[in-house]
Amino acid sequence: MKEAFSRIHRRLGDFWWYSLLLFLALRVGDVINAFVGLWLVPRYVPQAELGAVTPLLQITGVLGLPITILVITFTKFLNRYQALGEAGKVKSLIRSFFICGPVAIVIGSAAALLLMPHFFERIRVASGSLGVIVIAAAVLGTTAPVFTNALQALKKFKALTVMNLLSAPVRLVVMLVAMPFRALSGYMLGQAAPSAFQIVWSCFSIRREVHRSIRAEPFWRSDRREIMRYAVRVTLWVSIGTVIAAVQTMIIRQRLPEIESAAYYMISRFAEVSAYFGLTMAVVMFPMAAEAHTKKGDSLGLLIRTTVSNLVVGGLCVAALAVFGKCVMWRIPLWSAYAPYTWDMVLLAVVTVVSMTISNFNSFEAANNRFGFLSYGMVLSVLHLAVLVCFTGYGFFRGVLPDAAVEWMASLGLCRLRNILLLNLAALSANCFVAIIHVICRERRNRPR
Repeated sequence: MKEAFSRIHRRLGDFWWYSLLLFLALRVGDVINAFVGLWLVPRYVPQAELGAVTPLLQITGVLGLPITILVITFTKFLNRYQALGEAGKVKSLIRSFFICGPVAIVIGSAAALLLMPHFFERIRVASGSLGVIVIAAAVLGTTAPVFTNALQALKKFKALTVMNLLSAPVRLVVMLVAMPFRALSGYMLGQAAPSAFQIVWSCFSIRREVHRSIRAEPFWRSDRREIMRYAVRVTLWVSIGTVIAAVQTMIIRQRLPEIESAAYYMISRFAEVSAYFGLTMAVVMFPMAAEAHTKKGDSLGLLIRTTVSNLVVGGLCVAALAVFGKCVMWRIPLWSAYAPYTWDMVLLAVVTVVSMTISNFNSFEAANNRFGFLSYGMVLSVLHLAVLVCFTGYGFFRGVLPDAAVEWMASLGLCRLRNILLLNLAALSANCFVAIIHVICRERRNRPR
């Protein structure tokens, strides 16, 4: 059996083999996560609070931004040192991030103390113990990638596969125990538990990389300028995306009717299926692209395979939701109230596929230490956010702008779920189009004459 798997591995190559393993492992977890999202959460969380679930998840990303920036920078340079065989620098880098991590946690926690009261007020949820649990989930959720991305950068895909197989059951057990007492607190506790498990698992998996027999070598003196330059660019890239996602979900909760904010949570559980394959391939693509860049190789083929696969598999998922979505929604009592939003679900799935395509492209560029996408991505993202905030909060402009202008803003109907999704699709499609032009122009410039 082992020999048969080895032959399949050799025939497929590392990229497709490990993508397949991770895909299967993650899908097993997704079955459990689907049970949590589509049955456990609607059962225990009342409709009045259901729309607050997605903003709670997004705010953890905002609070964990300092750690996220460290993680991406860490992954890039850890992979670089590993590819060059500089084990001493690998050990030194891992140790350094164990020191920097707590500093980032303190910064994130301080920001949480300032943001959380205003946040809970806007999503119409009483804080209580929930605030502490959200901060814990943010800290653990954004610290865990420091360790799991170390596995990714070191290409320990077997350890990643097993870890992902076990993470979802850990989450389910914690939620089953905690959610009957207080639904939202139990849900966020369930979000924190897998991250704690992943940290412990990763520490055991990478312990050989920091073994005493390997002599640590300094990296900061020689590479500090490149590391700082990379970190600044990552800060711009990650901050814009994270803030837009958080503001968007908060606006849906705050400014849309309660039934629509609850519907957004439910349909997003189905729509996210369209990104599963793209997410899996991105995990494998980043370290391989970074290694190819370090060794001066051509990795454009990786981007093409990832993009095409994401579009094909994501497109099939969209088609399945369009054909079977309404029938499935009507048949399950917990979901039937949201069946009228089936076409919004299909639209959200399309948005998810396009968003995943852009995310993979940006990750590929970052792995190759290219950040040209920031020049247009930031402009389009800020414009998107400005339109979303202003046109859903048009009442603020009464007395500031002419009445005719305010009435025109109101007539666009952006305080409806479908129109917000259409706006998101338009913004993402524009970003995707410009990215394609960007790559074509770069390849033409670099083509040998």
